[in-house]
Amino acid sequence: MSYAVYAIIDPRSQRPFYVGETGAFDIRCRQHLDGTDQISGLVIRQIQENGFVPHFVVLEAHANEETALRAEIFWIELMLGRGIALLNSQAFTGYMDRKAKRRSETTRLRRMQRLRAIANGRTAERTSTTAAKSPVPKTRTRPSKRSKPNRTTDQPKPPRTRRHQYKPPSSAVDIPSDPT
Repeated sequence: MSYAVYAIIDPRSQRPFYVGETGAFDIRCRQHLDGTDQISGLVIRQIQENGFVPHFVVLEAHANEETALRAEIFWIELMLGRGIALLNSQAFTGYMDRKAKRRSETTRLRRMQRLRAIANGRTAERTSTTAAKSPVPKTRTRPSKRSKPNRTTDQPKPPRTRRHQYKPPSSAVDIPSDPT
């Protein structure tokens, strides 16, 4: 069995945005094109929304999985070192960084879908067919921890107070002003 280390290239910028490793290159390409909820899947859907198809390039072929995985790490590190922004999980500093990127790419994809719907003469309410073609993961909204009371217009707002007001220490030294 042959293992491939591959890159996915964005045809809009001609830059790679993902490096991967697989034992079944053709199947993995189809999986990427079908889309996933991963960040790379969101970018692939954005590319497809713009009427393009991402390019898949085999960087290296290996006889066993261990050397292929080492080569994948090498290519990721090489591209990151050259300033290429990859969407691999290894390219992020942590969970929160990756979560923020996923949220921004999801928002970007939704905007593209709305613009395409408007360009095709549909209003925002009738874009459900576009959303059904390429589902986008919805982010959960959490209820606010602090509940604000409902105020009517009759009730005045309470005065604002500062929580932390600076108070100089009691042993402060008076500095005389300049006599001139």
